[in-house]
Amino acid sequence: MKINKHILIKTGLVILLVIYLTALYSSDNARNISMDQIAQSMEKDQAITALNQETRADLKRYYQTEERDIDGFFFYKASSPMAVEEICIMKAKDRAQAQILLENAQTHLSSQKNVFEGYGTDQMALLNNAAVGKKGNYVYYMCGANAHSWQHAFLSLI
Repeated sequence: MKINKHILIKTGLVILLVIYLTALYSSDNARNISMDQIAQSMEKDQAITALNQETRADLKRYYQTEERDIDGFFFYKASSPMAVEEICIMKAKDRAQAQILLENAQTHLSSQKNVFEGYGTDQMALLNNAAVGKKGNYVYYMCGANAHSWQHAFLSLI
């Protein structure tokens, strides 16, 4: 009876461990949606389309990323250099590259904070509430009054 109780406890713990690891692994998965579909959905928001659509040169300038190295991007930024409103979604070719893109996005956020620290109180409030993250092969940087609604809309797509 004592041996069966120990085996039952060990079996239960192994099952819990397997469930936990499965949930942990699948939490970073994302559906494979094309950047055209993402753009079509995100461009329904007038706050995004009020920003300037940026080019691959801008992607390299702000995120140190070449378009040929990724599977696509969606990038809008405020036209004024004194504004921090921005949305950038990049699709990496694999998870390792997604991690590099995430680090680049975090570096971009840090550099923006360094630029506006001390005098741009409105900009700093937006930067402090920016959404930067990774899900699957997608990396996103969203800064603005609507950043969290953009994040929710994007994450619900993938």
